[in-house]
Amino acid sequence: MKVVGCFIEWDGKFVILHRRPDKSQGDKWGLVAGKVDGKESDVEAILREIEEETGYHATEKELEFLGEYVWHFPEYILTFPTFRLKLKQPIQIKYRPDEHAGYKWVTAEECYSMKNLVHGFHDLLGYVGYI
Repeated sequence: MKVVGCFIEWDGKFVILHRRPDKSQGDKWGLVAGKVDGKESDVEAILREIEEETGYHATEKELEFLGEYVWHFPEYILTFPTFRLKLKQPIQIKYRPDEHAGYKWVTAEECYSMKNLVHGFHDLLGYVGYI
């Protein structure tokens, strides 16, 4: 399975979304992320997910590719191309209540100390150099 994700940063923090309890990885916190659909490129997929999950219309020029990471979970193998978007000004997050229960801006240390993160998120923070 391939899922793209993005650290959306502003003022030393990044946004994380709280997944609804009835969704996959329910009641856990994660990045703006989602599956790559059909013939989408990773960049097309993350630009779509950013807009769907935050309301922000990002451009390819704003994205920095941080790497592609792979996890071998018992249920599946996850490939996770990861991006960063450094905002030039704060944005109002407009998440979809049918997918997420809320959001918050956190420092890397605050995020790492949380117990209810989606699978692999603690590792990812180290892989990309936040921790």
